[in-house]
Amino acid sequence: MLWPGAASAQIRIPDVPDPLLAGLSIPASAPEQGMWSKVHPWPLIAMHAVLTPSGSVLTFGAPPGEKRQDGRVFDIWDPDRGLGSAAHVLLPNAEAVDSFCASATTLPSGTMLISGGAGYDSGLTSKESAVFDPARRAASAVAARLAYPRWYGTLITLTDGRALFAGGGKPYAPGVYDVAGSLKRGEISMTPEVYVPGSGWRLLPGATSRAAFGPDLNRWWYPRMWVGPRGAVFGISSDQTWLLDPTGNGAIVAFPFKSAAKASARPNIGPTSTAVMYDAGRILQVGGNGYGNGYPTPSSARATIFDLNGTRLVATDVASMSHPRQWANATVLPDGQVLVTGGSRYADNNGSDAVYEAELWNPATRAWRVGARAGTYRGYHSTAILLPNGTVLSAGGGVKGPVANLNAEIYYPPYLFTRANGGVALAPRPRLATISASQFGYGGRATVQLASDATVARVALIGLASATHSFDSGQRYQRLAFTQDGRTLRITMPGNAGLAPPGYYQLVVVDRAGVPSRGVIVAMAAAAPQPRGVTRFSSLSPVARPELRVRVAGTLAGLAPAEAQADRLDGAFVLRAGLADPACVSFESRRYAGRFLRQSSRRLRLSPFERTDAYRDDATFCPQPGLAGRGTSYAAKGMPGAFLRHRGTQLWIDAAVSDEAYAASASFETADAPS
Repeated sequence: MLWPGAASAQIRIPDVPDPLLAGLSIPASAPEQGMWSKVHPWPLIAMHAVLTPSGSVLTFGAPPGEKRQDGRVFDIWDPDRGLGSAAHVLLPNAEAVDSFCASATTLPSGTMLISGGAGYDSGLTSKESAVFDPARRAASAVAARLAYPRWYGTLITLTDGRALFAGGGKPYAPGVYDVAGSLKRGEISMTPEVYVPGSGWRLLPGATSRAAFGPDLNRWWYPRMWVGPRGAVFGISSDQTWLLDPTGNGAIVAFPFKSAAKASARPNIGPTSTAVMYDAGRILQVGGNGYGNGYPTPSSARATIFDLNGTRLVATDVASMSHPRQWANATVLPDGQVLVTGGSRYADNNGSDAVYEAELWNPATRAWRVGARAGTYRGYHSTAILLPNGTVLSAGGGVKGPVANLNAEIYYPPYLFTRANGGVALAPRPRLATISASQFGYGGRATVQLASDATVARVALIGLASATHSFDSGQRYQRLAFTQDGRTLRITMPGNAGLAPPGYYQLVVVDRAGVPSRGVIVAMAAAAPQPRGVTRFSSLSPVARPELRVRVAGTLAGLAPAEAQADRLDGAFVLRAGLADPACVSFESRRYAGRFLRQSSRRLRLSPFERTDAYRDDATFCPQPGLAGRGTSYAAKGMPGAFLRHRGTQLWIDAAVSDEAYAASASFETADAPS
């Protein structure tokens, strides 16, 4: 069956040019090793990277252009616009919620829950959450607070659509470096919490566990965890594995995995390792042998697979990587292989310890092969995520760390290339022309029409990425049963939420040459994915002085000739839902994200957001038909009976009077502004 509300007619899948695949200079080794793009500038250090249901990429973790820890600004990147600055939009985090070292999961509503985190610079609490709406490109704070601080915790979505938050603690708690002190001070959060939209957070006291989430060996640092085929949550925390039952008050049982980090044995343990669910109920875990970003140990090359499909957990060591790595990233690709990128041979060192070569693991052979060499070191605070076009975005790294990577690269896996006419070229790809729906229920059927003749060897669902600190908590891979009749594919969706928790996935087909189609984002037991939102930047022009625009000089807002600001951003604003009343508006600066126009002593000023009712009132303006008979007038929420108006070139909040001159000065047109 289709998920309620799904369309019954075929949905056309646009065939648009892909700027990330245009004009490539392809090396001869690409069909075996893949290739990397050049290193491109990125607006911020991408410590967190999320593929949204709209297809845009959200990164955050540091201020734009700065080398410090402060997650109060979002960067939204549109891959279909290439890697230039025009493809990026910077937005503030909701109401000063600091999402540095937080965690994120996309809820079945299509919005993204970003919780925990916070750093030194903001001084904010790590009990806050924000909800980001990728369709509207807007964020709002969540009123409900976590019971415990969750810096370095992990969020995932459960089979019933709730969000589970486990691990974490107070920002910069010493943990492994002072276990007794951390326990005594209550710095580590050893009881998981669940979130239900509209109801808030609830503790799972039956799942309290020092073995799974305690300070010992930094088990609380970003536990690696996944919903298993039977609905229980499986996790890896440093040297421990565990199973958590999230029903009722919760329950948990932990099992030792491997011995503590050692220079000789170099076990693949610790939060410096990486792991990914590469098939239904099967997880590959690699690298590590350290407990923190500066922990002084040589790295591990070892690899283990976990199988959750039987009546008991089975762990099997497989062939080691060619390179030992700490702080690498693991990404499952559309053909089911696992890509490992970045990392260091020792602690978080770069230089001679940096690992630049990618590696690919084949589940069928359980063998590794070395891929192409990246252009820069990516270790602690780096990210890697699968994009819908089958490439991998690799970004961030540093702060703290030996680098501060305000840049990103694209990895092009070998499946994108072929040998032809004595040279190499992009491989012909299968293309999806239409799909029967964008939403599906469990056991539902999808019908896909291919754009050309191709023999399909595999169809897969791949969870949308949500990566930070060497772990992509969003990715999971599920092969789907299908039949092919010419260009028509009939696909059976997963049968239960243990295989595909409610949320968003890339649907990908792979031909018999191993070449994948572009992924199409679909919803499983969730709201339909929305098209990418467009953020428009506007200014105000007084109807009586159309040659002028509102702009900010210092902190004061006033009027200036339009020509004087044609190539500037201090006259550009994002019209947000009103901070004090969503039926009204607030004007957020395009240049200074997180600062809003507000009245102070009745003058209009640009001011950083403050989480107070007075600030929200002062920064909220309620539009109504222009008092002058055209345009719009903006009533001040915090001063009933008063309107925004200009006195000459100054902007004031003045009480309304029945006067033509006042009406003209309090009426404005919206004008486009630089983006």
